[in-house]
Amino acid sequence: MDIRQILVGAFLGGVVALAWAKQPHAVKTVVHQMNIGPCHFSLSDPYKGETSWPTGGLYSAVIKPKARHPYLTEIQFSCENPATPETYLTSSIKLTERGWKLDTSHGDSGAPGVNTTLYLLHGRGWEGAGTTQDQTNGDERRRSRAFTFCIPHRQLALCGSIPTVAYLMWPKESVLPQVIKLLESIEFIDTPEQAASSVPATSQPDERR
Repeated sequence: MDIRQILVGAFLGGVVALAWAKQPHAVKTVVHQMNIGPCHFSLSDPYKGETSWPTGGLYSAVIKPKARHPYLTEIQFSCENPATPETYLTSSIKLTERGWKLDTSHGDSGAPGVNTTLYLLHGRGWEGAGTTQDQTNGDERRRSRAFTFCIPHRQLALCGSIPTVAYLMWPKESVLPQVIKLLESIEFIDTPEQAASSVPATSQPDERR
């Protein structure tokens, strides 16, 4: 083999290696199963998160580890049984015959500058909602945007709070789209007793409009 063949072989090998390096690598998704009181559900997680398995209600992950200002995202789940209109007010939302609406009549959610925004959530067999609220005091560089949500399921509601989905100084590093994707992967797992005896929560809207 002469020197030209060696150089051609080396060049082709480099091209193949470069092409392989540019191929998108598959993201490994882990399915967590969580049991929080009567709320049993699975969560598809591509962010290498951890849960307080098996009966704890905490999920945590650094969703954007390569961001200039990475931070830990923590979702604290709770299971409300039964779900009532007051359950949803803690997330500044209410369920009406026309669907989810923003309701800032609870606590400080209607205070000036909090900037409460409604987000609709769509999962397999369920429709939920959540809101973001912006922190208005403290160190400006550490002010954050929080997210709370509720997902009704039969007579139950799976609710949760996330203290930080973005720092207001760096909105492009928000993890809210990833959090919503994570929540929309939720699938409820019914026990035979729940399937036989429960009534869908969406059949009981808040009549106060």
